[in-house]
Amino acid sequence: MIYNVPRRSDSRQVWRMKRAVLFPFLALFACSTNSAQPNDAGADAFVDGAGDAAIDAATAYENAVLASSWQVLPNGPTVGGGAKQDDVFFLDAMNGWAASGPNFAIYKTTDGGNTWTKTFTKQGTYFRAILFLDSMHGFAGNLGAGLSAEITDTNVLYETTDGGDTWNPVTNITGPAASGVCNLAAIDATHLVAVGRANGPANLISSSDAGQTWTSIDLSSSFMMVIDARFTSPTNGIVGGMDANGKANVMQTTDGQTFKTVFTSTTPNSLVWKMSFPSDQVGYVAIQDATEGPPTFAKTTDGGNTWTEMPLPMQGTSSKTAYPAIGIGFITENVGWVSPEDSTLPTYVTSDGGNTWTQDPSLKSPVNRFRFVDQNTAYAIGASVWKLSIQYP
Repeated sequence: MIYNVPRRSDSRQVWRMKRAVLFPFLALFACSTNSAQPNDAGADAFVDGAGDAAIDAATAYENAVLASSWQVLPNGPTVGGGAKQDDVFFLDAMNGWAASGPNFAIYKTTDGGNTWTKTFTKQGTYFRAILFLDSMHGFAGNLGAGLSAEITDTNVLYETTDGGDTWNPVTNITGPAASGVCNLAAIDATHLVAVGRANGPANLISSSDAGQTWTSIDLSSSFMMVIDARFTSPTNGIVGGMDANGKANVMQTTDGQTFKTVFTSTTPNSLVWKMSFPSDQVGYVAIQDATEGPPTFAKTTDGGNTWTEMPLPMQGTSSKTAYPAIGIGFITENVGWVSPEDSTLPTYVTSDGGNTWTQDPSLKSPVNRFRFVDQNTAYAIGASVWKLSIQYP
């Protein structure tokens, strides 16, 4: 299924480290952002001229990641019945928030996920995305009314200025009205973007003043729906979703207003769900094969200008069996995970940039979003919240 709604029956964020300290050649990023850092825009995984020592250290780090296991956070927010929660955001290893649409709630932790507090709830508001610019100022996106009888709130954005204790609707959005938000990202300290929504319509909402005002543009001439975006400047970025022909697509802009197609999946009834860029040049998108398959994802090695569609493991013996990939996250250019919406299917991990995949038994599907906070800490959210603690160096 293309969108996930409640089932009652059942900055990039950069690891802020001086390059001269500890691990100078590798930068790790989350899939959204904090203040003054581009959304998952990436930096070179290896500094030019670093030589064999840097390569050896990078290999050692990847081995440390692969030797670690995801652990479910027993006190984190959860949902059942095959549903999923959509977003988690951490300013650092200790302080984070979770957007739980099926629970109509936002949760907060200050101890690395050991304990969580439900700081805000509003019946009828499906919290889909969350972003903080600092410890006090944040935004949350709502999927919006019309996709389920239980989702009634037409406010697409909420804002907090007290660390998430109270939230108020954002009402200063000009331009064509958006129906919902699926992703939030900060390009820098003042430029923000939001996109949505699953099942349409498609809009891009942006701010150039840290959210004091917002402007919406209509993307329906290019997309049936928009799910995720990655911008490296206020005018340069890529947006992913489903095109007018019902296929997963990625479009690129260099002016923030007009878009050209740079990738289209070969699979009918598919859409791009989440994106992950572990470096400036290397990036990945999850392709939700909604009905047919074959299972695939897409990869770029030139910053999103061109893409290659690559296979995922077959589900059973038929190439027509879908793998509805939603969450994708790469902690380095080589090591990453992809997870489906279907809780009966496995989450996969790769150590070679997606050439081969194996099941990760420590991470249970569905996983919607991965966040890489620093070299030792990662989080993921789906039906539960998960944490990866990496022992390195």
